[in-house]
Amino acid sequence: MRNFLCWTPSAVRQVINPFAEHMPDSLFQAVHTDWPLQVATPAGKSFQDVGEAAWAELTPPAFLDDFLREDRPHALAAILGETGSGKSHLVHWMRLHVREDARRMVLVVRKSGTSLRAIVREIIGKLPADQQQTFLDTFNAAGDGAMGREGRKHELLNHLAQAVREDVLDRDGDELEEELLRCIPDLLQDPYMRKEHFLREGGVVGEIVDHIFAESNAKDRPDRRRLFGPDDLALGGMDFVHATKLAKDAIQLIELDQAVNLPVAIAIINRNLDKAIARTLSFAGDRIEELMARLRAYLKEQGRELVLLVEEFARLQGIDRALLQAITSHGDERQCRMRTAIAVTTGFFASVAETAYMRTTHIVDMDRSAGRAAGQAVTPSSLAEFAARYLNAARLGRERIEQWSLSAGPGDAAPSRCDECPYRPECHPTFGQIDGYGLYPFTERSLWIGAGRADQSLPASLNPRVLQNNLLVEVLDTFAPTIEAGEYPPQRLLEKLGGVKNLTLASENLLKGRDAREAGRWTALLELYDGTGTIVNPPASLREAFSVPEIPDVSIGAQNSIPKSVTAPAPAPAPSASPDDTAIESWIRGGGLDQAVAGRLREALFPAIVEALDWDMLGLARTSFAGQSGRPFQRTSISFVRQTTKAAGYLQVKLEIDADPKTGQALQGLLRAAKNDFRWDFPGGDRALGAFLDQLEQWCAEVATQLRRLTAPQPDWSSATAALHLLAVGAAIGGKIRANATAGDVIDAAFAGWAEDPAASAPDLRGLYAKIVKQREDLVTIARSQISSMKGGQAGSMLDPRRALGPVRSLRAAKWRLNQQPPADDQSSLAKLYRDVKAGLEAATRAEQSVRSAWREEMEGAFGAGSTRGTIVATVTAARRAALDAGIGAQNASRALDEALERFGSAYFDDALAVSRTIAQAEDALAILPSYGRGRANAVAAGSALRRATQTFLDAVEQNLESFGGDQAAAAQDVATNVAAVEQSLKGIVESLKGMRTAEETAHAA
Repeated sequence: MRNFLCWTPSAVRQVINPFAEHMPDSLFQAVHTDWPLQVATPAGKSFQDVGEAAWAELTPPAFLDDFLREDRPHALAAILGETGSGKSHLVHWMRLHVREDARRMVLVVRKSGTSLRAIVREIIGKLPADQQQTFLDTFNAAGDGAMGREGRKHELLNHLAQAVREDVLDRDGDELEEELLRCIPDLLQDPYMRKEHFLREGGVVGEIVDHIFAESNAKDRPDRRRLFGPDDLALGGMDFVHATKLAKDAIQLIELDQAVNLPVAIAIINRNLDKAIARTLSFAGDRIEELMARLRAYLKEQGRELVLLVEEFARLQGIDRALLQAITSHGDERQCRMRTAIAVTTGFFASVAETAYMRTTHIVDMDRSAGRAAGQAVTPSSLAEFAARYLNAARLGRERIEQWSLSAGPGDAAPSRCDECPYRPECHPTFGQIDGYGLYPFTERSLWIGAGRADQSLPASLNPRVLQNNLLVEVLDTFAPTIEAGEYPPQRLLEKLGGVKNLTLASENLLKGRDAREAGRWTALLELYDGTGTIVNPPASLREAFSVPEIPDVSIGAQNSIPKSVTAPAPAPAPSASPDDTAIESWIRGGGLDQAVAGRLREALFPAIVEALDWDMLGLARTSFAGQSGRPFQRTSISFVRQTTKAAGYLQVKLEIDADPKTGQALQGLLRAAKNDFRWDFPGGDRALGAFLDQLEQWCAEVATQLRRLTAPQPDWSSATAALHLLAVGAAIGGKIRANATAGDVIDAAFAGWAEDPAASAPDLRGLYAKIVKQREDLVTIARSQISSMKGGQAGSMLDPRRALGPVRSLRAAKWRLNQQPPADDQSSLAKLYRDVKAGLEAATRAEQSVRSAWREEMEGAFGAGSTRGTIVATVTAARRAALDAGIGAQNASRALDEALERFGSAYFDDALAVSRTIAQAEDALAILPSYGRGRANAVAAGSALRRATQTFLDAVEQNLESFGGDQAAAAQDVATNVAAVEQSLKGIVESLKGMRTAEETAHAA
């Protein structure tokens, strides 16, 4: 027996159909299981008064016998339970066992495949023809479809608005309710509100109209009353703008205090809904009561009783309360005896009037009954008994079940398909059987485990619909191909059923270590067929049936018994598990990672990764690439899938830790070791350390890959080259590089100290220099971290010439044009600076060339092409000495001139003038970039000071000469002659210095 399918997967859903009313009687009989029912009689004045002691256990036949007792003048059984609990199934079973005959008429209201209108028409049809007409006249007033669905929606709203108008405020009502009763009809009848809210497709109004007139199906069958909710009165947006004035009053009132007023408005609408439905149906509640009274009177005349079986009481919304009133009246000399069983939600039954509740004879709680054994909790055996019949029916198929049912009696059991199977001798001992029905491909244990995963209410109660949909159909249909292919149970099935719950992360990691390809199936098999949380080999016969290989070096586990550890479907984590372990395991299983745990993991992971990285091999300085903010790899670079916070987008290196068992084991061990001075000597520490070292290697490899990608030269971009380029440009502007400098000289200048104020005068070039200086330390760090010799992850004092010479040579070959191209998405400070300097450098050098050329022309025009600092100093000094010797020199002006001469004498005026001539002659302004760093700034400042001091001195001399008068004319003649000579000689100097000052002021002002 291997990879065997004893059923047809495509036909499974024809047999295992959780919608009981759609199930043919033959199939119903084949899968039905008689569970003991929990039955009570009314206690007190409402359902809430029924205590635990009131419930008694009855078998279904015993309950039916009591329901049909001849001495009962009346019977009303309320079959309660949540959706899928088996309410309709029990009503179906009652229908099969309560046959219509000469003694009774059986009227069945199906849950789907009908409409409220069709139900009323069917009841009318039970009357003799001569008594039907008056009811048909009323009934047909609603028309037979000529109005159309949209027209009926409008009609329902009209009736609802009118019903609200007719509503009478009770004694407990307040002013708010009174005002809402007045304005809600205006809201319901407003054309805009109808179009945008009440008549929209998928709204409650359309659902109610379909409930009244359209034949329902399995998709829209009701399991509770259709009512207005907050979404149906979701006012806002443009409602107030487009609504009529009366509707605006309603909107304002509701939105005045929406938390209080909206629920009151909804309650008013819903309490008038039944009246609106009845009027839309054209069959009001009083007519329902009259119809039922007439039918019972007719049956009384025939000596028959009426049995009404309602598969879902919500199917009768609109007439349900009137019908309930009609069926609670006892039979008498005018009306026949009536027995009614209604499937109804617990919530609705709890709201019925006291009179109706008190006249209920049986209360059956399916939530307490389905799947339970002897009135207690659901057990593995009772669950297996339920599932076995469905499994057998799936093997038989619809056709064989139909054939069997032709001759089967009401209580007969369906034949077992296993009786014909050649694998039965090995299958039943391996997988188990109930009453001859094999449990394959389940075992009793796997059914129990799987059901507990599919239905969280186990073992307190069982919802048959959930078990059928989420377990039986999934395995027999969806995952049947994996059985046939030898791939069962697949990990996808385990994930659908809640994932790993019992095996530890260490166990999962161990299974992966034994065989990574089979680890997923081993995990699924152990979780779904063993459930103890330990690694054992399931019996060989079970593994062989699914082609699951043996787990090496592991013992064989128990076969079919249910161990104590799995009597609860979803065991809680072991008490010894720490909160950190629990949080990490929850994350591995698909949950989010707690922020606090993530923080502790980062604190431990970051230094471990930084220490484990081979920085020398990377050729990077650790302190430049790993550390606090600003470094590419930071603590916050580490994130975890499904963590509760997002990783920052600006991070250059991002390491996302994936969630898998091995990672979980590693991280659990890391946090344990961190609490113990990073000693791994705790139980299982050796395996956790092994897992951590394996994962650490992967994490380091990922970080290293990203760092290489970040720093690796791309065809057009290298961060180290870019940093070195900018440093060289800055050194050139700052005057640290000679025109004939070697590549080594350029590298030395790039890392040497720079002047704060450059020789350049043009604002653009000075601005670029300031930007480079501002980020110089970062540029040095980037360059050194990638082009220095490394030792222990630290940048050495020596630059690696192989890495440094290339960028410098390429820059000089390009005549100082920056040729790197930062990626468009690179927003780092380096990339931004490089773009700025590259974009502005050529224009800035042309501007500086223009300023230097203008200054040279001014100097040569004033002093002549051959003027030098020496000739200017000698001429001014002679004039000063002559004036002083003649006694007409002003002392203050003389001292100032002396200081100016001393300063001018130390300025590199001749060099600045020579450089300016070179700059002026250059055709490519950028190619001579180092020339702009040579000294004109001091010469201009010294020349300007000399010009002012000389002018002041000459003015003082002229004033003194005039004050001497005619008596001293002869004595002063020699001085005047010298002064005239000085003035003639200095005339050009004065004019030139004025031009220098003007050019300087203009340049700085710009």
